[in-house]
Amino acid sequence: MTMRNDESVLITLPNIEQFDNKAAIRDFLLRQWIAESPQTKYRYIVETFDTDFKIYLERPGQLNKGCDFVIHAEKAYQWDNGNNRPPHHGFVLDDLTKKNAEMDETQWNKFLQAVKEIYECNPYSNTIPYTTDLPRVGISYELSLKLIRWFFIEQDITYWSGEGRHMFYKAINDL
Repeated sequence: MTMRNDESVLITLPNIEQFDNKAAIRDFLLRQWIAESPQTKYRYIVETFDTDFKIYLERPGQLNKGCDFVIHAEKAYQWDNGNNRPPHHGFVLDDLTKKNAEMDETQWNKFLQAVKEIYECNPYSNTIPYTTDLPRVGISYELSLKLIRWFFIEQDITYWSGEGRHMFYKAINDL
């Protein structure tokens, strides 16, 4: 199934890779949200894949804290009724644990280098040399890394003046 049909305003955002630091990404997103109309639901397409797959954000989020949003990975995680289910950190960490179990130390370190590229706000294309020859386990490396990117961004907005993306990055490195 794809996105549920509702009254959400659908907006495709420019590629986030035009920004090379977390402050610029946060500023860009918050400026988008400032322009929202009150009492309106929004769905922002933020990543597209060659396979007609999307990562999108829904706003406002369930916590209603102003800057809250929900990340969805179309067709990757679904409820029993077929609607997209928002992935959470645990979904990604479980997948990475499976990947780690199938990799030797050199392969896992290559993957961690790919994660570091995302952590440092570098383009996804920088990760490809690190993941090309890794064993195929679980969800695709592209989906894993792009979800990680959006979890980092979520953390940057939620924990604006604190740890931000470092909390999730540490959890990945501790696997």
